[in-house]
Amino acid sequence: MEISLRVNNGLYSADVEPRLLLADFLRGELNMTGTKIGCDTGQCGACSVLVDGVSVKSCLMLAVQANGREVTTVEGINQNGKLNFLQEGFRERHGVQCGFCTPGMLVSLTDLMRRNPNPGENEIRIALEGNLCRCTGYQNVVGAVQYAMEKFKSPVRMIVDSPAKQFYQRQVECLISKDVDRLVDENYLDDAVLTSAEFTVRGKAALKEHFTNYLKWVTIKEVKSTDVFVESDNTILFEATVESNYGTAKVYDAFVLRDGKVAYHFTGVK
Repeated sequence: MEISLRVNNGLYSADVEPRLLLADFLRGELNMTGTKIGCDTGQCGACSVLVDGVSVKSCLMLAVQANGREVTTVEGINQNGKLNFLQEGFRERHGVQCGFCTPGMLVSLTDLMRRNPNPGENEIRIALEGNLCRCTGYQNVVGAVQYAMEKFKSPVRMIVDSPAKQFYQRQVECLISKDVDRLVDENYLDDAVLTSAEFTVRGKAALKEHFTNYLKWVTIKEVKSTDVFVESDNTILFEATVESNYGTAKVYDAFVLRDGKVAYHFTGVK
């Protein structure tokens, strides 16, 4: 039978046997081997994929049943080739041991977090009921989801676990809310210098005037990702992808601190 379907945003057509399972089609015909086959009876969940955004066990679905539909495998849930927050959580919270069940868990939890971006622990465990794991005991998997939730909710898309990251988050919160007084009074010294390739501003009064004028024209909507963050005792450097009313851009900043506040600030946009 002729079928045509979208898999991970690519269009595929094939002539398949009516009895061919979707799992076997993905692995054998499309070489998408991230989808695992563990039990062939729908018990283990290792073969889970998204069909039209809903998690299904591909060993219980025929390839012909996916005709005209949108399928997402574990290979397709990353963000432009980078780990998404959930995948990163599995790495950072050690949610992986042997790894065989991990693709199915990632797919099932992706479905959960699209429906509910702030699930409680019990909801996370219920979402995992169809995914069997003999290694992790599930506790670190739950922790991986909680990591992803915390990072998603952070205005700087980071786990804010140091004074430098708290400073950075406060800076972003003030810029998004356009709270210039708080931005300057809480973060900058009286003799602070802000500079870029186009300008240099010195002192709190000049800083307030600069940020007030800047925020008349620019509305920062969100930090989409913090791509680089480096900190030491008295320096902070970061690069972030930021969405504003002018579109999406890469911004980069370097701060030299004295007594916990900015003495020198360099800023730029790519």
